[in-house]
Amino acid sequence: MTIVNQSKVVRRLCLQGVEEGNSAVLIADLVFSHVRSLTMVRGLLSIPSLEEFRHLRVLNLKDCSELEDQHLENIVRLFQLRYLNLKRTGISKLPEQIGRLGCLEVLDLTGTYVKELPASIVNLRKLMHLLVNDFVKFPDGIAKMQAIETLKVVNASIQPLDFLCGLGKLKNLRNLQLYLDFGFDSDTEDTNMVGGEHNKAIVSSLYKLGTQNLRSLTIGDRSGLLHEESLCLPTLDDLFIWFPAFPQPTWVGSLRNLQQLRLVVKRFKQDDLCTLGALPSLLVMYLVEQTESSGKLRFSGEVGFRFLKIFIYGGCLEPVDLMFGTGSMPKLEKLELNAFCMVEANSLGFGIENLPCLASVKCIMVVGDDGIVEAVKTAMERGASTHPNHPSLLFQRR
Repeated sequence: MTIVNQSKVVRRLCLQGVEEGNSAVLIADLVFSHVRSLTMVRGLLSIPSLEEFRHLRVLNLKDCSELEDQHLENIVRLFQLRYLNLKRTGISKLPEQIGRLGCLEVLDLTGTYVKELPASIVNLRKLMHLLVNDFVKFPDGIAKMQAIETLKVVNASIQPLDFLCGLGKLKNLRNLQLYLDFGFDSDTEDTNMVGGEHNKAIVSSLYKLGTQNLRSLTIGDRSGLLHEESLCLPTLDDLFIWFPAFPQPTWVGSLRNLQQLRLVVKRFKQDDLCTLGALPSLLVMYLVEQTESSGKLRFSGEVGFRFLKIFIYGGCLEPVDLMFGTGSMPKLEKLELNAFCMVEANSLGFGIENLPCLASVKCIMVVGDDGIVEAVKTAMERGASTHPNHPSLLFQRR
């Protein structure tokens, strides 16, 4: 789609399925000096040189797999560029002078082959959203980028110490995705990164961010570093923790403003539920047991979850005795149980009749003895039909 006036001056240009012959006919007579937005849906043959787009503000090359490094040679001359999407393209390196794009606010490099960001990127003082793959190495000087609000994904185990220290100085950072995999580095053969200055810098930066504007935090931690710490993150309202080899960290119980929690850990204990149930603002909760079954989980009025509206539980295909007692989760509207192995105790239908606001129930990837599974299904159908809200029910076997 193009928007053109009679003088063939283009403001917004979208090229779809560009092929060499067709593109030449389409764009040969157009004037590009006033184009504000350029989107390539796919294909790259015969597009005009970026030098012609002097006033470009939006450049979307997402999914242009043919895009290579040389196509970006003149991009540093687009001084008004605010949005640059290179997601799932073939580039492996950004121009060294990318920092000259002083108006840039959004940069998406996910799905590319870029492994290291040029040093000049820290000069993008207006950049608000930076998205990269988890193998990308950042340069020193991140503290200069004070406009940053979204930063994904940071693999802390490959970053320089200056970056890890500077992370905590980003006072406007609201959304951070952090991955820790300290240990043996196959590239450097370095086994000495556990502990020391790098670990201290990460913990210190998270403390600082937790007292500033951080609202959403995703942490993937194989090392156990953040499991052992007593983090204080009072500003968080959205937390995703992936600790596949460790139990639930105790510091989660201090997140008084948390509204959404996604927690993937080794296993849960009944005490963990009491800790989570005491979170006063929690509305949405995803719990996934990665490697071990808790065996038994009981929800009751004493456990808490007074305002929870959505609960999604993922098992590890091990038997779990789960039950909702009287007074449990009084505001719950949506219940979903995934990768769940049924046991005889489940034949009571999990006690869904004790969830007064329930509107939707899903049991997906259900496994177990045929007789038990059928008994559970029958009990849940009966519970749904007699429930005052008549919640919808989806029951799927593996």
